Amino acid sequence: MKTTQGLRIFSSLVFVTCASLSQAAVINWNNIGGGNYSDDANWSGGAAPGKTDEALFDSGAASSYTTTFSEDADAQNVSVNDDDVTMELNGHNLETASGISVGGTEGGRLTLRGGKYNQKADYSGDLIKVLVGSEAGSKGDLVLDGVEFGSPEIYGRMQYYIGQSHSGFGGGEGTLELKNGSQARGQTAFIGDKGKVLISGGSGLNLANELIMESGGYLKISEGTGVSSSGASLAGKVLVDGEHSSLNVGEYGYMDGDITYQNGATGSGGNIAVGNRMTIDGAGSDFSAMGNVDVSGRLTVSHGASLSSDYAISALPGGVLSLHDGKVSAGAVLTEGGKIEGSGEVKGNVSNTNRGTVATGENGDALTITGDYSQDSSSTLALTLGGWDAIGDYELNISGDANLDGILKIDLWDTFKPELNDVFTLIKAENINGMFSDFVLPSLASGLAWDWGSVMVAGLETFSLKVVKNVPEPYTIVLMTIGLAGFAGARRFRKAA
Repeated sequence: MKTTQGLRIFSSLVFVTCASLSQAAVINWNNIGGGNYSDDANWSGGAAPGKTDEALFDSGAASSYTTTFSEDADAQNVSVNDDDVTMELNGHNLETASGISVGGTEGGRLTLRGGKYNQKADYSGDLIKVLVGSEAGSKGDLVLDGVEFGSPEIYGRMQYYIGQSHSGFGGGEGTLELKNGSQARGQTAFIGDKGKVLISGGSGLNLANELIMESGGYLKISEGTGVSSSGASLAGKVLVDGEHSSLNVGEYGYMDGDITYQNGATGSGGNIAVGNRMTIDGAGSDFSAMGNVDVSGRLTVSHGASLSSDYAISALPGGVLSLHDGKVSAGAVLTEGGKIEGSGEVKGNVSNTNRGTVATGENGDALTITGDYSQDSSSTLALTLGGWDAIGDYELNISGDANLDGILKIDLWDTFKPELNDVFTLIKAENINGMFSDFVLPSLASGLAWDWGSVMVAGLETFSLKVVKNVPEPYTIVLMTIGLAGFAGARRFRKAA
């Protein structure tokens, strides 16, 4: 797997980096009341850290404190164990050759505010690691508050490990928070089982490579913020919330966790695989894929949200594409053994194949298809007759042709009971070709039966079910005779269990 190979490479690079760190002096901050970072008196040994030194904040202070910057500063590494320290950068740049580490057994916290980090580094050199709660048993928080974190030149060098060990195994509890317009860059971000990334206030995280999250991880993107990567494997919980908030997953996205775009949030990617649960909810919420969208879990598009693909959207065996007044657009929309259900609009040709199911929503909800609808002999169209208001409505509106075969299954919603002469016009299409080979229909009151047929309405062909007496009346026979002229392929009826 690509991720595992990457971790092996990272591990070897970490060894090299650690070897270089062994030559650095460790200089500990000793002023628990706070003070100027460049003041030698605030450091053990009477000298502020230099380029080859580790700046350590492990004073054992019982309360938080602040260190201020009056000029740019350099260090090999900055480490915060169990202290709670705020670095007021005051517009200055903090440069570290190997990175930042936050996390101790009691819980460390580092806040960088109002300045810059690693703006001088270029694309060459060792990895720069941002480690937050990355060691087993450690807890750490790193807060970026109005900070430019990393220059474009170090995209390929800086990596984030949030609640994830940089060796690739285990980790502690870590939280990375970006707020107030902070912009962070890097190569890859790993979010472990107890890792959290919170991005708000117009901030952003841009990754040249992958965003990788384990099943217990959490990512929240809100208040007009954005995250982008060249690929993503998301097994945890992701919430993208609000207008101008976005998560773009690049060439591929493995959505194996609980992924939600809501309240106008947007997303994009190449090829997308939904293995567990993905929800796109609310007017303005949108996800667009330049490749295929394969659904083996549940993908829900609801309340005016939209999903689009330049190629195909496929509901694979066990997968469900669920619409609740949502919009879907693709070159082709395929069941491929899965299920498409609900109400809303599908733009593209719909093919119900390989024991797939297309089902409308409850209470007479309608599904509109701008394109053709085709169903093979192994598949099912399942419609629910919901209430008196649904009588006469179209449940499947098709702008092109309906090519029918397989099973038509009718369910009744709640306590609804059809009565004599009720007519349910189920399908409207430019043309209806073929016919269902099997009908699974609900039981009616004693003395009543189902009849069916097709008539032209306003130049369009429709398919209807009607409740009749067990012996059809003469006008029913005439209507059905006209409508059934092209439906000789239908074979049998049976009642639903």
